[in-house]
Amino acid sequence: MGDRSPTASIPLGIAARNRYHRIAGAAVLAALLSGARPARADVAVAGDVDVGLPVGQRPPPSYLATGAGFDLRLGYRFRIPYQPLFVIPELAAGYTDLDAGVIRVRPGLRVSFGRLVIPFAYAHLGWGWASFDPLGVDDPKATTPNVSAGGLSFDAGGGVDFAVLRRVMVGAHLGYNLIDVGQAAPTTPAWRAKWISVGLGATVLF
Repeated sequence: MGDRSPTASIPLGIAARNRYHRIAGAAVLAALLSGARPARADVAVAGDVDVGLPVGQRPPPSYLATGAGFDLRLGYRFRIPYQPLFVIPELAAGYTDLDAGVIRVRPGLRVSFGRLVIPFAYAHLGWGWASFDPLGVDDPKATTPNVSAGGLSFDAGGGVDFAVLRRVMVGAHLGYNLIDVGQAAPTTPAWRAKWISVGLGATVLF
């Protein structure tokens, strides 16, 4: 009377297996969710110093000469999940003295790859202003008043950064720069300021 038939344990075995499958499925789901990496964003504050080398000038006259300048950059660095690939929308602004004084403000995008040695490419499109001697860089009179004009500004280039600290990078870059200055005065032709920039930069992440 107290004996159980062999079939009495079958429902209990099925229930135990079902319970095990539910526990195993929940564990796998939790592991997948815990391993998922959302895209990470850091604030990137950067600065560049450059030597500018004019190109494509058509004398007479030429309004640019070899000079130097600087840029400040502010952006967000987004990391692509599971890859050391970074996309950085940024705003760059700066001043360059090429005998003509050049001021630029331009938004743009920077893409980089790597952890310790980090190659990158960038491009910006915005607005620039040039203040220059209407008689050109060979004007013998230093008292000639400057004229100024502004237009579309574009620059693009690439380089490599090195992670010297966990959140500090330094590097070097090479770029091409253009401002469509136009005609600043009746006595000056329409022209474009074009130069190659070679420089160093530093970035701090927050």
